[in-house]
Amino acid sequence: MLEKVIGKFKEYTSNYDMNTLEISLKYHHSFAVSDLMGELAFRLGFTKEKIEVAKVIGLLHDIGRFEQVKIYHSFSDTNIDHAEESIIYLFDKGHIRDFMDNDQYDNIIKTAIRYHNKYRIPNNLAEEELLFTKMIRDMDKVDIFKQLAVHRHFEFNVDNITPNVLESFKREEIIINSDAKTNSDETVKYLSFIFDINFEESYDILVSTDNFDLFLSTVEVDSNSEKLWKKIREICFDKINRGVGIQNG
Repeated sequence: MLEKVIGKFKEYTSNYDMNTLEISLKYHHSFAVSDLMGELAFRLGFTKEKIEVAKVIGLLHDIGRFEQVKIYHSFSDTNIDHAEESIIYLFDKGHIRDFMDNDQYDNIIKTAIRYHNKYRIPNNLAEEELLFTKMIRDMDKVDIFKQLAVHRHFEFNVDNITPNVLESFKREEIIINSDAKTNSDETVKYLSFIFDINFEESYDILVSTDNFDLFLSTVEVDSNSEKLWKKIREICFDKINRGVGIQNG
């Protein structure tokens, strides 16, 4: 199953210019998330077949991004919802059969891809659909921290933090896009991703990759903002420690 999906994914992406940074980033991100999904599925004790399903979801979760970049030259979902574009291409247009021979896992794949980027997961999903949706949301975030650290610039200045963003962060709430008004808000928004990770094993993987530490290390912090930045880092690491089951003391 997985070998065919990989071959067809490479065939699909060959239609796009890999010399375009955004296309290249999304191509490598897709494979990275697929590998992370396989690692998480293994740690959760999945069968070989279900591990492959997890890896397929990881590989295909952002397939709508390629056309988005081609048309809009941007990853911004103010133009389109890339998860919904992925659903349109794979399921509404029937291209899932290019990748998968049968429909045994269609509902799981469709649901996980559809909700991987949403603010909240619906509370009416079937058990396995919910499980795989939580997994892709977690592993997507793990690799996003690396992508952000390597390919974007972030800063933190206490004078540019929107008060409600800071308060939401202190309550350990994920920051929604529309609330992030400044560059510093954007930094805090991405840090808040760690409040929306679902499995202890996901926190373990996050720590083992060093992606979160890498992201933190690349943020340019204003000299007058060190005290608040230290507090924000403490909140982050306290959450991660609790996530991996480490008791502070």
